[in-house]
Amino acid sequence: MQTEELFYSEEGLKERQLKLKILRNCGIYIIQNKINNHIYIGSSVNIKQRFSQHKSTLRHNTHRNKHLQNAWNKYKEENFEFIIIEYHCDIDKVLSRENRYIRIYKPEYNNILVNSEGRFVHSEETRRKIGIKSREKFIKNPALKEQWVNIHKGKEPWNKGKRGIYSKETLEKMSQAMKNRINANK
Repeated sequence: MQTEELFYSEEGLKERQLKLKILRNCGIYIIQNKINNHIYIGSSVNIKQRFSQHKSTLRHNTHRNKHLQNAWNKYKEENFEFIIIEYHCDIDKVLSRENRYIRIYKPEYNNILVNSEGRFVHSEETRRKIGIKSREKFIKNPALKEQWVNIHKGKEPWNKGKRGIYSKETLEKMSQAMKNRINANK
């Protein structure tokens, strides 16, 4: 390595060292339950730090992924393994590679995907569950529904007067959803 560094300019050496640092830290990982082999797939530009964050929030029972948190509580820390499955030097491609692994392995503990625009989206199953929970909340507590309606009554919609914020395809989907909602209420 020392003789190899002689061939780089000072700027080139710094750039190479930065790339090597990224390569050693950036990538895709799995958290695997050793009892039932269920997995969580994630990615990070600093895997070591991300592992520490996962462990800390799981130990304090504050992890955002409730499914993973419940499994951690049930099976205990010693039955989980943190594995790096791929280092990736191209930070821009890490999310697409992570999504590829999620589509291939369908991990039991992942409930959110990243779409082609780099935005987080819930899986169809998770969206269905969220919808059911939301409806149950209002059905069980009519006062809460009335409170929500009163808070929003008279407020102008965020998109009033704005044009061109939705594609024609999105507008068509919204229209169809409203028609289905109106028909379901009859």
